[in-house]
Amino acid sequence: LRIGELDTRAEKFQAHVAIEARWFLNSDDDADENKILSTLSNDDQIRLNNGEIIKLSKDFPENNWHPQLFLLNIGQDCKEVIKYTIKKSNSQIQICEFRDVNASFHSKFDLHHFPTDIQELSISIGSALFDSEVTLQTDSNRPSGINREAFFDQQEWKLYDHIQTRTKFIKGFLFQNDEDYSLDTPGHERKRSILTIACHA
Repeated sequence: LRIGELDTRAEKFQAHVAIEARWFLNSDDDADENKILSTLSNDDQIRLNNGEIIKLSKDFPENNWHPQLFLLNIGQDCKEVIKYTIKKSNSQIQICEFRDVNASFHSKFDLHHFPTDIQELSISIGSALFDSEVTLQTDSNRPSGINREAFFDQQEWKLYDHIQTRTKFIKGFLFQNDEDYSLDTPGHERKRSILTIACHA
């Protein structure tokens, strides 16, 4: 995470974010594994079996399951590059989605004690799939980090190096991929998970 300019009037900040999402293929579903492996060359399959990371084609998300991630509080000036890779880990197939995002993000600024107050700068990631299929959570072995040296507003703000993460669940909103195109009955709403990553300045 690299924080750019903070705009208190517009309540937004610029950031360059690298996001990595990983998931394993179901070991009981050979069809999904064979479908992906069939797109690899013989050389790539040999390299995969030798433990190397292999880059997947650009049309991977069009033909295969993926978590359908999106950023909730992102501005319209988004520049985003998405790549997918595959590797074998302990005989399991692991898929990785890498997102390189350069954009502005909306964040509620509390200026009641300006200039001594501390602002939370957060980025929220969601999935279009219900929590029965996808639950977003952090990887304790790969904690999030922030590049304080590249902070744009160092003369006006102090950027803290502590990163906070939290997962919450939101219910009752629709996506175009919802099969029934209707909300669930009250008390039985399906939920989607939201992962928020925050730093402070």
